[in-house]
Amino acid sequence: MKHAALILLLLAGCASGVQDDPNAPNVVLHVAQFESQPDAYLFGGSVNVRFAVSAANRTTEPVTLSRIEIRTVGSGAYTIRPTSTPLSIKLAPGQEATVPISLWGFARGGYASAREPVTLRATAFMTGPTGAFVRLFTEYIPQQ
Repeated sequence: MKHAALILLLLAGCASGVQDDPNAPNVVLHVAQFESQPDAYLFGGSVNVRFAVSAANRTTEPVTLSRIEIRTVGSGAYTIRPTSTPLSIKLAPGQEATVPISLWGFARGGYASAREPVTLRATAFMTGPTGAFVRLFTEYIPQQ
């Protein structure tokens, strides 16, 4: 009985998170790290990590990207706590745009961990002709 209650509680917690809408407009999103120095994560402590957020509107209607939340999943060269960044990217039908953002992370330090790949989980909040929708995506970022 305890196991059934625990599983039910776990499933309820997973179901309450933000979900990707399969009926939402087709918008392609990508996050890439740039301007990283070769040994930027060799020493432990706070680090500034720069990313390029790209969005491509593959629909026939205008779409606006209003906010993106980025966090790291698991270990890697650095970790980023869940961070929400406000944006105002208006995409006309068929248009693509790329904007830079900068986030604070924490490097574990050490030669081996400085070269570990980083996995990002992002949630993009957008509005389109039918209302608000979200896109969830994961990026795998290898380090030099």
